[in-house]
Amino acid sequence: MKLPTAKKTKKKFYNKYIYKITLNIPGSNALRYYDFAHLLDMCKNGVKPQRFTYLDHTLQNIVDNAEDWTKLCLFLTSCDKKSFSKRLEMDCVDFYTNDRVLYDQLGDNFTKYVKYRFQPKEGTEQQLLSSTRKIFVSKLPFDMYEYRVYLQPHKLNTSARTSVAEWLSKQTPNVTFSESINKWLIKTSTNYDRRYIQVKDESTLLMLQLRAPELVGKVFKYIINR
Repeated sequence: MKLPTAKKTKKKFYNKYIYKITLNIPGSNALRYYDFAHLLDMCKNGVKPQRFTYLDHTLQNIVDNAEDWTKLCLFLTSCDKKSFSKRLEMDCVDFYTNDRVLYDQLGDNFTKYVKYRFQPKEGTEQQLLSSTRKIFVSKLPFDMYEYRVYLQPHKLNTSARTSVAEWLSKQTPNVTFSESINKWLIKTSTNYDRRYIQVKDESTLLMLQLRAPELVGKVFKYIINR
């Protein structure tokens, strides 16, 4: 079985990691409730369902795939805990790291479970590691936008969101402000989503920051790297 082709890392994940690998392994959701040591114990001793709940089903998946889970848990407990982070979504677990050896070993040893891989373009690892809020691209989006700006509409009241949406609509094409982003900005009052617009240049970005400073979240600059 071959590993899926690695996608190129354009910016650091969580502004920290340059490698990401996703394993689609049944039972991963159990990591929300148990650490690797507990899962090792379950693999050894089995699990007796109590009420046949969703969690019982998840733990049964651990036992049913005990050989692979034992191998995974032993491997990860042997690694420095600070060398990686994980994120869970149903039966998928994302591992983030800056350790190329750990990244490669997860791929080589658990190939049949690998769903996605992300790694930097060869020779750009150190450049990406040392970067802060930069996105490396082969060309600018639409050949013109230099910045990606994340928006925080939940920090504005309804009147302010409507007003700034009208202003942004007039700034196109210097910003990308689609109808869907327009509706999202006006309706969003809680911090549950992360969306962004593209901004043409520094002067346009400055106007946005002056017009609605609370709306502007993280700003990333595109860096051309062919």
